[in-house]
Amino acid sequence: MSLGMGGFGGVPSAHTDVLSASPEDVPSKLRLVEEIKSRGRACVGCKNYPDAASLYTKGIEVLSSITDGDSAKKEAAILYSNRSLVLLQMGKVSEALESADSACENDPTYVKAHWRRGQACNALGHTADALASFEKALSLEPANKALKREIEAAKAKKEQEEKLLAAAKEAKEAEAEAEIAEPPKLVAPAKKEAVKANTTKPTSSAKSSNKNSVKEDENTDLFTSSDHVRGYKIRSDGKKTSFFDREISEESKQLIGDIAPKRIDPNAPTEDNAPKPLPVTEGTSAWNKAGTWEERDVTSWAKETLEAALLTSEYILPEGSPSPGARATVSKVSKFEGHTSYATVRGKKRYIYEFAFTLDWVLTLGDDHTKTCHGKVTFPDVDGTVELGDGYDIVDYHVDGSSPAGTGPLLERFVRDGGLRESIHNKIDDWVRLLRATY
Repeated sequence: MSLGMGGFGGVPSAHTDVLSASPEDVPSKLRLVEEIKSRGRACVGCKNYPDAASLYTKGIEVLSSITDGDSAKKEAAILYSNRSLVLLQMGKVSEALESADSACENDPTYVKAHWRRGQACNALGHTADALASFEKALSLEPANKALKREIEAAKAKKEQEEKLLAAAKEAKEAEAEAEIAEPPKLVAPAKKEAVKANTTKPTSSAKSSNKNSVKEDENTDLFTSSDHVRGYKIRSDGKKTSFFDREISEESKQLIGDIAPKRIDPNAPTEDNAPKPLPVTEGTSAWNKAGTWEERDVTSWAKETLEAALLTSEYILPEGSPSPGARATVSKVSKFEGHTSYATVRGKKRYIYEFAFTLDWVLTLGDDHTKTCHGKVTFPDVDGTVELGDGYDIVDYHVDGSSPAGTGPLLERFVRDGGLRESIHNKIDDWVRLLRATY
């Protein structure tokens, strides 16, 4: 998939500096990929999908030159998945499916790769393939509510398609049976006499009648014999005019008023007629009076507030659980990377954010709080493409070897798939609401 003239599909791009860059060493290539991902997020947030596709394609090309094994492949899977998303938004459904397939090939454990593949298959009408992709994604992340909804919708669509196919098959079989029971009747050809009767020349009386009608038209002093074809009519003042001419009544003229051109007096005062400055929308700079586009970076505030929110995540196991009263918390936020900004576009605000971070968690067991389980979990894609309430993907879930034996199922249920994880989801959603309320 070529970038063409500096942009996707030959469209010039404002990102020529990175699209034309050719770094030599691996660190420079990785820095370029991070810059591309940041710009791609901003383009998706602004629905500038052609530029986003160009950027992700460039990132894929750069990563293909890095022979770093699994690490480069996982990064490539993310870029392929993101490109599948923007291609689908651009209506390039087949190409979106190709990118999703490449994402799955580079990282079969990446949930969004299978998710994007399912969406592309759905758009192509391949419902069975879409359902299989959604189910594969859910098997990698069983607690994802959005994927469950996708599966329910795909199953309903598949069931409807099967009913329609069955009905069409029954109708075709019934039609075939009817044809066997009653063979079609043969229609005799028309006789030559009937054709001859239809082509008989008009009689002399008909000619006379047509001639008289033409003479009557010629007697009028308003129209010629062909005026009625051309579309003329008579106005109320007796003048002949085009049929499309619209005559304005006296009442309409009074409502319209005097519309004749007026001479402008150069000596007349201009205070009331002078152009007044446009109001400046709050949150935009004074020079951008049209309010077309303005973006403000609030990453520093976002990192500080989101980290504080994540550290308050907590879940207490309820009565009836294997360890009632056990408390799961987040003890540390590490590898915190990302960007947040908001753009003012013609008076409307759009929020652009994407973060990735790793959380250290602790689960304290027993009444004496002496037994503890430790581990880590990574959230790779906390961004604006996720609807509030849908939850967020996780990768690299890890339990420390010092955790008590036999606690694996408990931790999977109340840390990895629910409990603490749901608390973290809610904290992120609350932070998104805080971002929108603050800016």
